[in-house]
Amino acid sequence: MIVGPLVLATLISGISNVQDTSTFKRIGIRVVLWFIAASFVSLAVGMVYANIVKPGIGFMENPPPITEVHSNYHFDIIHFIIDIVPDSIIGAMIKNDKIIQVVVFSLFFGLALAKIPGKTAQVLRDGIDTLAKVMLNITDMVMKIVPLVVFSSLLSISTKNGIQIIPQYGIFIAEFYILVLIMWSLLIGTGYLVIGKKIFPLLSYISEPVMIGFATASSESAYPRSLEQLTKFGISPKISGFVLPLGYTFNLCGTMVFLSFAALFIAQIYHIDMPWDKQIMMLLVMMISSKGIAGVPRASTVMLQSVMPGFGIPASGMTLIIAVDQFLDMARTATSVLGNGIVAAIADEWDQKAETKKEKKKDKTIV
Repeated sequence: MIVGPLVLATLISGISNVQDTSTFKRIGIRVVLWFIAASFVSLAVGMVYANIVKPGIGFMENPPPITEVHSNYHFDIIHFIIDIVPDSIIGAMIKNDKIIQVVVFSLFFGLALAKIPGKTAQVLRDGIDTLAKVMLNITDMVMKIVPLVVFSSLLSISTKNGIQIIPQYGIFIAEFYILVLIMWSLLIGTGYLVIGKKIFPLLSYISEPVMIGFATASSESAYPRSLEQLTKFGISPKISGFVLPLGYTFNLCGTMVFLSFAALFIAQIYHIDMPWDKQIMMLLVMMISSKGIAGVPRASTVMLQSVMPGFGIPASGMTLIIAVDQFLDMARTATSVLGNGIVAAIADEWDQKAETKKEKKKDKTIV
């Protein structure tokens, strides 16, 4: 019910509202390229880790049943590529089984809307922003039954597989947190390579918004405090005000690493063959589909459930994730807040170097 409109509204809203062209021309392209590279790396780290650790192998004997459509599914890369562009966006949203088609339409629509100036276009942008907020409120309504779903899911799983499934969940959560620590090491190490020792005081400044993200499992709740702390650190509000909203739309690295890891976890439970070419195609789809994902609790599970059926992974397997998703969401949100804080500092470093270069050219011209 919510996947199609949620993806459509949030993705168009995120792309069409990039209006600060001066900042974008100076550092925006580099930031966007950084986000794309970071998303690929995050997805790849989750994918490789899941192939090494194999969290789904031996996890349980009686997973939720697979529907006939999934058991008979065969991945065809040619058909997949041809099918990326929808015949009709309405048709794509009605079928609701090819989220990539909604993403492609949203990308075109958002880019086209961003180029149109004037009040009429702004009215449309405001309307789409409101639609995005409405869909997030509907998502919140749906998620209010999550405690009941978690209770029922754990009860059903324990009944079918025995109480020993609870320690299995403990191992699964521990494996994911190890993956998160690997991501943190990569993020901090990359930050050190670009901004040097300034990364250490930066970590001190953004520790509070990271903890807010961890406690609330919502990167949006950490956003105001992140802006405040980055300004105290010395980052221009113009830079952080540009990078953070874009980052919370395009660079949720905690979500990225979760998507590939969780999808392979479910595939392994159902003994679904996932050769490398199929995994890489899934990585690319997740890369595009995740752009515009909402920074609210459980939004990434909605996105994951929409992508998996396209690769023969049963959406019913999501009940296994939802049972412990609160613990997973806390870690991935904290990771995303950390990653975006580091990118804001890197972007400020780039901006300062660009300004210095500009001043030097100006001085030479005067001389």
